[in-house]
Amino acid sequence: MIAKRRARRPIGPATIGGAYYGFFWPMVAMYAPYFNVYLLELGFSGTQIGVLAAVFPLFALVVAPALSALADRRGWRLWLLQISLVGWAAVLLVYPFATAFATFLLLVIVESAMRSPSLPIADGVIARMAARHRLNYGDMRLWGSFGFAAVSILSGMAWQQVGYRTMFLAAALAVLPALFVARKLEEGELAVTNGRRSILFLAQDKGLVILYVSAFLLGMALFSTFIFGGVFISQLGGSETDIGLLFGLSALAEVPIMRRSGAIIRRLQGPQALLLAMFFLAIGLLGFALAWSPIVLIIAGAVKGVGYGLWFVVMVQLLNESAPEGWNSTEQYVIQAAFLGLAPLLTSALSGYIYDVWGANLLFGLMTAVIGLSIILLLFALRQNWFIPHDWKFEES
Repeated sequence: MIAKRRARRPIGPATIGGAYYGFFWPMVAMYAPYFNVYLLELGFSGTQIGVLAAVFPLFALVVAPALSALADRRGWRLWLLQISLVGWAAVLLVYPFATAFATFLLLVIVESAMRSPSLPIADGVIARMAARHRLNYGDMRLWGSFGFAAVSILSGMAWQQVGYRTMFLAAALAVLPALFVARKLEEGELAVTNGRRSILFLAQDKGLVILYVSAFLLGMALFSTFIFGGVFISQLGGSETDIGLLFGLSALAEVPIMRRSGAIIRRLQGPQALLLAMFFLAIGLLGFALAWSPIVLIIAGAVKGVGYGLWFVVMVQLLNESAPEGWNSTEQYVIQAAFLGLAPLLTSALSGYIYDVWGANLLFGLMTAVIGLSIILLLFALRQNWFIPHDWKFEES
């Protein structure tokens, strides 16, 4: 008797979205938390580290928004995502051979050109998948936070034993499973009249403008902790393991808040949930400013992680709900251009200078005040009822 073959069950969108994040963010965790500490060991100053850190924001600001309209109009989102991942991995393989600042600057430029489309494309595509299949986006995104947490902690222990150069090869190989899963994401619909309108028409919605400004301010604050958090913990006497705990526990703290994000959004509504997220972010940054030991900094990082986890999910869902048909990736590009592009571009070198001259405590104190300003702007927008859904109208021409 010939046994009947069991039909393969198709992999569900929730599994695909969660798997992409679950492979992508552990790859980032293998090297990103330790990159600036590696530069410090090579003898680079805080100002030089700040200059290198400003390169990616430049590409996120200039390249990513320009590609977004093209990807939305042509349906090239997944193609661009895969090209981005392959190029990113190629640059990682070259990093161990660089030592001079000029060489690192060139490599960082190439890496930034490759990686800048990856974050907003994936977030936009997966957010639309969640909406299309009536899924909670946070349930998929939390796998990225969980993977980042686990791998960053383990990586800190590993690099403490074998050195930092190995981390680049490990991260390059870790791109492969993310690349495989990226091919199975859903492309989504084409943008409606995207080719006839500039993204500036989105500024008609005052609530969106406030979200963009808020993302810019939070980008200033949070990018400073990413650049100088590991450096600061080393200055306080911490080890590579402590660096892994700083970034790992911060990411781990995102998991439960992302798991509960759907219920929080339903209870508080989007803008009020953003306020709650910003409150946790302000407390976390204040902890950075007052830190006197590695353990204090690690605890502050965990509080910051709670705030960031909630802020990220709420922001993605707010943009997904407010976007005109087919413009989801474009809105994700714009918000991330403000968050990961304009803010770090304008402030990374200055942050490095402040760190060199006045120290980390003053730097993080100033960033706490920046988050306070973002809270004030959001409260003003709520008072003006600027977060009422916009009725987008497209005129045929």
